Amino acid sequence: MNKQHTTRTANANKTAAPVAPGENGAILPEFGRVGDVQRIFGIKRGYLYNLIHAGTIKSVCLRKPGAATGCRLIHLQSVRDFLHRQMTEARD
Repeated sequence: MNKQHTTRTANANKTAAPVAPGENGAILPEFGRVGDVQRIFGIKRGYLYNLIHAGTIKSVCLRKPGAATGCRLIHLQSVRDFLHRQMTEARD
């Protein structure tokens, strides 16, 4: 019985639910990874890279000099702007 009381007390002291990496709630960060764009906007990886190569969406690849791999970060506001343009063009 004492152990159950300790568990309830420990849980009662928490003020918020734990947050997993990448979960921001309603706040949209300035940059995100490819997985974030897929989760937030529903744009698949291949289509996203096509938009990046076409210059429609802004991104940057962070890597050390001479490294073959890096971290691709996408400017999330440029994704939003692209989607708004698509909505406008669809109405015309």
